[in-house]
Amino acid sequence: MILGIDAGGTNYDAVAFEDGEVAAAAKMPADTEGGFETLLADLVESVDGSGDSDVERVVVSTTRVLNAAVQDRLPDCTNVVVPGVGLSPELAYAGDENLVAEGCIDHRGRVTEPLELEPEPSHDVVAVTAKFSTRNPSLEKQAADAVDAPTVALGHESGGPLGFPSRAETTVANAKSKPVFDGFESSLHDALEETGIDAPVYYLNGDAAMLSREAAHATPAHTLRSGPASSSLGLVALTDRHTDPASLTNAVCVDVGGTTTDVTLVENGFPALAEEVGAGCISTFYDGVVAVNTTAGGDTRVDEDGLTGVRDGPAAAFGGPSPTPTDALHVLGDVTEGDDSAARDALSALGDPEEVANEVLEEFVSAVADSVRSLEGRADALETVVLGGALANALADRLAEKLDTISDVVVPQNAAVCGAVGCAVASVSVRTDVHIDTARGEMTVASTGPEKVDEVETGIQYDDDEARELVRSETAEATRRAGGDATTEDVEVTAFRSFNVVEDGRVVGQITDATARAKPGRRE
Repeated sequence: MILGIDAGGTNYDAVAFEDGEVAAAAKMPADTEGGFETLLADLVESVDGSGDSDVERVVVSTTRVLNAAVQDRLPDCTNVVVPGVGLSPELAYAGDENLVAEGCIDHRGRVTEPLELEPEPSHDVVAVTAKFSTRNPSLEKQAADAVDAPTVALGHESGGPLGFPSRAETTVANAKSKPVFDGFESSLHDALEETGIDAPVYYLNGDAAMLSREAAHATPAHTLRSGPASSSLGLVALTDRHTDPASLTNAVCVDVGGTTTDVTLVENGFPALAEEVGAGCISTFYDGVVAVNTTAGGDTRVDEDGLTGVRDGPAAAFGGPSPTPTDALHVLGDVTEGDDSAARDALSALGDPEEVANEVLEEFVSAVADSVRSLEGRADALETVVLGGALANALADRLAEKLDTISDVVVPQNAAVCGAVGCAVASVSVRTDVHIDTARGEMTVASTGPEKVDEVETGIQYDDDEARELVRSETAEATRRAGGDATTEDVEVTAFRSFNVVEDGRVVGQITDATARAKPGRRE
């Protein structure tokens, strides 16, 4: 059994996935007392009443970082850069405050100048990036120890293949994301422990691959498009299983949440990918699904000017302080759960409740339709929209009327928990970083769990094909350790650099840095 958890800003969704089907599902407001512990206890109990003995792994997606970024709720960050010689530090200025530290690491990873950092950072969130730190992170670690800040992100953890300026920019994104992600991560893992679930936990990347808990903690900006990745994986899987035709190729997936609505492009049955994704005040050099994030959801506050793009809390029908699109659906009779009179009273403060409801839904559905249209030119034969989220059935007909070029708007079974389903059906694909230094006779493999350090033949010269095959083999092994079943044929090398080590005029070895992963996909 696999547990999939999708933690949005409004609701927590969870599914137990077994034998290719949803064995149980649960949904609750994110601010429910007991939080994840209540959700997980109810879910596991509803499956078999016997606890966690059959849980193979837990896979999690979250929109926490994305929601905070688009609503400008991420903290300011001091960006400390250690450029060494030969590079203008201004190229790596990506913070709200930028400080340059003295110190240098050469291309071999040797410290040639000691670290000196003055003045102290002004912000509680700090990013530290040194040139060549992926070959020796010691200066970054010294800087992290020296600064008096509760949150620090380090460049060598942000991405080995990235160049210095792009790594600094991405490290700032990770630093800003950490306070939001850390609180979420801590509460989830406390709940897993309290519930007695002892299984590996992975976080879904924005590109539908996975990160271990340790890697996600260090690089939470990877989750920027985690929510759209999981919902699109889930909607395609649910549509494949429960509708005719039996398979989707090109489509647009729409997941209506409480805070935002994610609109994602699917090509050939899998989410299409984009490079260098960002949101709000942060940008990264990470891949993510092709998605448009609309700052309007079922709980978006409505005022006299319409949708505000801000969520104050749940809909008035569920005890919230402000009228929302969910309340508009209540007034028009398309949603019945909750307090109908509270929804009507909330909209009445803005005018005739039926008129206001129609105006709100016209604006809301038009915004979603515009997002869908923005992706139509990206794929051929794009005729299907798959709709998910708690309001999917209530909005399907209205959205279909707006999209005259779309022939079918589908709401599959279990669409309300599509993100959790996407986590459960995701195949194991963990990023693996491989560093080979034949001058030292050492290979380091970092994926899940502790680093693996092996010996290699000292001084050996691999050609590129041999080095890539070694990387694929180590990545396939790491994927199998994480619970997958990858072979070398399933592995893609996403970054690769290799150069000779020369001492006293002769080649004494070779350094290779590579990143690879099993190709992301869906478990059939």
